[in-house]
Amino acid sequence: MKRTVAILGGGNGGHTLAADLSLAGHEVRLFEMGKFSHVMKNVFETKRIECLGEILNGIAEIHMVTSDINQALEGAEIILVAVPAFAHKDYANLLANKVKSDQLVVLLPGTLGSLEFSRIWRNLGVNDDIVLAESDTLPYATRLEGPGKVRVNVKITVQIGVFPSVHTEWAMTLLNDILDIKPVRNVLEAGLSSMNPIDHPPGTILNAGRIERSNGEFYIYEEGMTPSVIRVMEQLDQERLEIGKWFDLDLMTIGELLHTSGYGPKGTTWEVLNGSRSLTPIKGPTSLNSRYLSEDIPFGLRTFASIADHIGLETPVMDSLITLGEILVGGNLQKEGRTIADLGISKLNKEEIMEFIRTGNHKVSV
Repeated sequence: MKRTVAILGGGNGGHTLAADLSLAGHEVRLFEMGKFSHVMKNVFETKRIECLGEILNGIAEIHMVTSDINQALEGAEIILVAVPAFAHKDYANLLANKVKSDQLVVLLPGTLGSLEFSRIWRNLGVNDDIVLAESDTLPYATRLEGPGKVRVNVKITVQIGVFPSVHTEWAMTLLNDILDIKPVRNVLEAGLSSMNPIDHPPGTILNAGRIERSNGEFYIYEEGMTPSVIRVMEQLDQERLEIGKWFDLDLMTIGELLHTSGYGPKGTTWEVLNGSRSLTPIKGPTSLNSRYLSEDIPFGLRTFASIADHIGLETPVMDSLITLGEILVGGNLQKEGRTIADLGISKLNKEEIMEFIRTGNHKVSV
């Protein structure tokens, strides 16, 4: 079924979603904030995005490209928020009191951002009947190669969690028409299944010297994912899995996530990454100030570690990578990002968290 879709964000993900869904025949409204619209001036003028490569090829004609949020949202059945995690707060406030109850809001990816949206809206007293969803990763391995030009290395099967989860069936009915998806139990499972915080920080931190000396000629998956780096990654991943167990979630390992998403062959983490035709050609990061640390630590590892601290689990590897990443970027990542308080569940016990995730009923025991 053809859908009307608003895509918010003009980066790699937004461009690729707009192109892919337009080529598939859906009506797409691509939105970018006015203060960033100059970056994609070419797309605003032509309403075209060129797709390069084998996975996605051709010229996509976009129905609407706008900086008017009301124009983008009007009549849209699905609202895809394809922005970095650090922009989630801005978009939650932008959408406050603008979304209708028959519209589905999806964060691609989320890293538990759906719960932050919910908290912000609850504090504002708006959007209490809006269904949110989030994916564990972006639906593509993709890069912008110039104004209005994207190269897609692979299309990915994404795990989708819905909040409140009682609305999962309705959300899947909409999303099955536009994305390759696999529903999971809830947004907690989707958020804790995020791959980037598990593979990006170890690969970047443990290759810091190589990245700084490479002058941009570094391929993290081809060069940086050596057996020793992967051992650290798997220890980090074990801490994530322990958080999931506390919530009675049977999470996949990082190797299983990479394989089932379509990134590489079945096998160990080493075998998946080193056998990946889609990941090994990806260049970067070109700097230690890339999102591999500046986003995936404060809006990934820090979020996971904050939850672990709340439930009484130790995460020594996670804590070490957060500390090292902070030193490498020369900033204080502890003061940034997303914690359990930002998710709005810091005062809830386990049973209350799970009930909230299922029904949206936010009730704290006296």
